[in-house]
Amino acid sequence: MSTYDPPASSGEVIRAGTGHCPEPAFGQSLHVDLYGVSRELCDDLAFCYGLLDELPLRLQMHKQSPPFIFRSSAEEYPDKAGLSGWVPLIESGISIHTLTLKNFVTIDVYTCGCLDISETIRYLAERLQPTSYEQHYLVRESRYHA
Repeated sequence: MSTYDPPASSGEVIRAGTGHCPEPAFGQSLHVDLYGVSRELCDDLAFCYGLLDELPLRLQMHKQSPPFIFRSSAEEYPDKAGLSGWVPLIESGISIHTLTLKNFVTIDVYTCGCLDISETIRYLAERLQPTSYEQHYLVRESRYHA
């Protein structure tokens, strides 16, 4: 498993107790790919719904509605069988996609607020129990305040 190491010279700051807040950019996006997640969890509609429902609360974000989640048919889309879901946030949104036969889950957290990257990774690893994961972090709208 990898860990988050913030860039030392990008001009970004971390405010104590509020997570990672890029300055002067407006948004940030964390992409987490989790490998070796059990097929049962990858295909569990209630579990993935609960994950989308709970994660915003853990990250102190505000849901605009309950999550939306859908199942892709294994018969119709054998290489894409799994779940896809999204929860809209006042701060933007969180999406999840699972590929059941590959034991793979990908989660994207996009926010115009502060993001506690370590808490996000810890929570996802705790809940999904992957054998490994990788993460990608991107600062968005770097010229927004210009």
